[in-house]
Amino acid sequence: MGSKGTLALATVFLLVVLVVLGIHPALAESSFLIDVDSLDMNRLKDTDYIGQVLSSNNAGIRIRKYISNSNELAAPVRLTLVQMDTQTLIFDKYYDYKSGTFDSGDIYLPFGGNQTIPFLVTLYVGDWVYALPFIHLPPRLEQNSACTYGVRMRDFNAALTQDWLMGTMLEIDSLRSQGSITIPLCASNNYLVGQATVTVTGDTLRVDLAFLSNANVEVASCQVFCIRDVGSLTTADPRRIGEPAYGVGQSIDISGADTVLLYVPMTLNFDS
Repeated sequence: MGSKGTLALATVFLLVVLVVLGIHPALAESSFLIDVDSLDMNRLKDTDYIGQVLSSNNAGIRIRKYISNSNELAAPVRLTLVQMDTQTLIFDKYYDYKSGTFDSGDIYLPFGGNQTIPFLVTLYVGDWVYALPFIHLPPRLEQNSACTYGVRMRDFNAALTQDWLMGTMLEIDSLRSQGSITIPLCASNNYLVGQATVTVTGDTLRVDLAFLSNANVEVASCQVFCIRDVGSLTTADPRRIGEPAYGVGQSIDISGADTVLLYVPMTLNFDS
């Protein structure tokens, strides 16, 4: 069998595997479907409605609209997409005359980093014009590491980890006189997602977490370590660290300690 035949068989096999797994190649990174007929046209200026129905962090969008059940009633269709904050025309296509249900197919949007970007989707069907707002939200990051800001664990000992995770040194007497301090929470070595409040009362320490509301944080895992002897650590892996693990909001005995390293490794899902 020639190389073309081998390639064709391999392609067919891959498609079969994808279908069996429920992954459709054209929609491997699914687009957000805007079904024009299902929209409440009287609420297209309602911020809450737009947030619920016309906002998504999907990589692209698809526009669908019923036109007619007869070729004799086919209508010319045109679709445009404008990025409103820069007034940039992103997409403009004439689809000729269409009947039945029009489906634009996937239209992938420009990557916006961690920005929220407003678009205006305009669908022309014959003499009818449907102008629809759409908000492209930042992507949601899944199973990402987070911790308090401070010193990188690998700076204490390069053998502890190759990761970026940090710990925060606490001076107990100073903190005891202040009562509490707040420490920013860093996720993915890039994003500020909230803050930790550290409170010392007598010989107990407690850590409470608060996350930014617009980050929509989900905590997959979180442990609190108060490490008195950093030099004794052999790893920063919370599963093997060999130090007592505490929970958020739990009272931790710090009697006799002058300083401790606060280490709060977390795994989060959040909107970037």
